[in-house]
Amino acid sequence: MREFRKIQKRFYKMMKALIIFSVVFIVVYIGAQPYVKEISAVAAAVCSYFCQFLIIANLCAVFAYYNKYAKCDKFLEAVEYEIADFGYYLTARPENSENAFIKAMQNDLLKNGYSVQSDIEIDEFDFAFAGLSKKNFFYAANIESLSRNDILAYIDAVINDITVYSLKRKGNAVICFVTDKAEEEAIAVSKMITPLGKKEQIKIALAIVQPADKKCYFLGNMQTKQQQMIANYVLKCNIPIPDTLKGERNLPFQEELEKHMRDFDIKSFKNGTFYAH
Repeated sequence: MREFRKIQKRFYKMMKALIIFSVVFIVVYIGAQPYVKEISAVAAAVCSYFCQFLIIANLCAVFAYYNKYAKCDKFLEAVEYEIADFGYYLTARPENSENAFIKAMQNDLLKNGYSVQSDIEIDEFDFAFAGLSKKNFFYAANIESLSRNDILAYIDAVINDITVYSLKRKGNAVICFVTDKAEEEAIAVSKMITPLGKKEQIKIALAIVQPADKKCYFLGNMQTKQQQMIANYVLKCNIPIPDTLKGERNLPFQEELEKHMRDFDIKSFKNGTFYAH
């Protein structure tokens, strides 16, 4: 991935330089065209053809860049944030039990204008509560031993709730899993963002919190509405997240992700056969 990103950045710089040079040359030539034509009709014709060449070259460069790199840019950027992030954060909430932690989050959401439904079932999956405020969704689920399969199943349920039952086409969603123990495979996907729609109108972020040891796993270094929601209602802090609530860096799952991304291949990505998780 790093080598791919180096080539991408080099290509982008070259494309940007070509565009700037072309714009400057064409603007200057438009102003100087009458004088150039007076001096030499041949020189004016050459400059005119050169301007046309620059326009075509720019179109080709932009098309080549966006055809090869634009589709994977957001994907790679998100993965880079995952790898560079702190492995976990610490919640400032004093509640040590799962039920008390969930109740405290629910009360804070109510105080901030969220409409909250407690003890609900969505697609046969139990949620401690679901909160809604305009286009912001906050779901909490209490699972004793959280697995990767649990997370994926709950994401599907939330997608249905937002798009099918609530009929929303834009929004920011957080699924907070409150557990006594999260399995390693579950922690490995804790920083994953699930986008929906061609323009990613809906994004779903995860937060895995263990009240007993205060650890919370989520993507905390990317500035998003979801980051703010998790900081406010799970960590009980403001943005930027205080250094006192930042845990360790480079946990095993982040190192594994970095190794996996060394095999990133643009063709596999476009074919839909390459996944980060």
